[in-house]
Amino acid sequence: MLQLVESGQLALNDTIDRLLPGYPRGETPVTVEHLMTHTSGIPEYTELPAWWAIHRQDVSTGQLMDLFKALPHAFPPGTEWLYSNSGYLVLGAIIEAVSGMSYGEFVSRHIFAPLGMSSTFYDPDPGRIVPHLVSGYSRVPGGYANAEYFSLTHFHAVGGLTSTVDDLARWFAALRAGTLISAQSFRSMWTPYRLRDGRSARYGYGWWLGTCLGQPGAEHYGSRPGFSNYLLALPDDDLLVVILSNDDGKLNRVEHLAVELAGAALGKPYQPPAPFPLPAPELGRLAGTYRTREGTLLTLVFEAGQLTLRNPAGEQFMLQPMTPGEFFFPEIPESRIVFSGEENGGTTLEWRPRRGIPVKARKTA
Repeated sequence: MLQLVESGQLALNDTIDRLLPGYPRGETPVTVEHLMTHTSGIPEYTELPAWWAIHRQDVSTGQLMDLFKALPHAFPPGTEWLYSNSGYLVLGAIIEAVSGMSYGEFVSRHIFAPLGMSSTFYDPDPGRIVPHLVSGYSRVPGGYANAEYFSLTHFHAVGGLTSTVDDLARWFAALRAGTLISAQSFRSMWTPYRLRDGRSARYGYGWWLGTCLGQPGAEHYGSRPGFSNYLLALPDDDLLVVILSNDDGKLNRVEHLAVELAGAALGKPYQPPAPFPLPAPELGRLAGTYRTREGTLLTLVFEAGQLTLRNPAGEQFMLQPMTPGEFFFPEIPESRIVFSGEENGGTTLEWRPRRGIPVKARKTA
């Protein structure tokens, strides 16, 4: 997208309806920058029942956009942050409309070929034989199973690439050297977006921006059935960690490994906090349902002496106390949950992730 901006073919404040005629404008138009920063509010197509009904079928990008383009947005563009694969699907459609090329042809001609990334490609053809291509697996009770089949046409610009760690390192070096985009564009990519009320989204153009091991970091994860991946950059030390895994288990596994590898490379191994011996009755009093201001419910369950957080997606994360009011996640490095009381006797929690916006929630009755 920044290459197209530099060539004058589009602008960050261009709206979807201008670049894709026929796309609904909405009450508040969505811009390219909203899409790139996940602040558009466009619903997530991979969570729609209509998508799951067709995920094995080959489809066009237009068919996928038809699933969500008429749905109401979660919030006015630019006011909140919510990860949206739908937004990146739209960005892929914009690349094709503006350049006159398919998405695969564009990234090959403008990124992969110039950098000699011979093992990186976008190819939705499942019949293609690729030397050394690994199969993807999913964890099941007692072992592993072949990952469920999804048509690759459903991923498009959302994450339909095949690559290697060497090629990704080559790509990252070119990014920092100004080979692919200008230094100014690169700075804008790594500048956290500011929401309308002034809050930092801690996210730039396709990168989470925060700290890791006490220093500035830029990172991202990726997954699809059978695979989970992580990329972590610590620019002050000129360090890049790339993990490509053919196991689609919890993303925090590859995130944890990335942080551990970064610590090992820097000579300061990552050490999780030491658990604080909080009595079971104190842990039990924290259990319950907590509601964010947006209405999202977080559930804390206390069973067999263990406090566990469950999010709306059904994921579970163990919590361990490091002080009476502050907890850490053994599986998620450098993320915290802080509890506090209120004058009316209520309890609030604040989830302070290493990357992303802190989330506050109040315990319900």
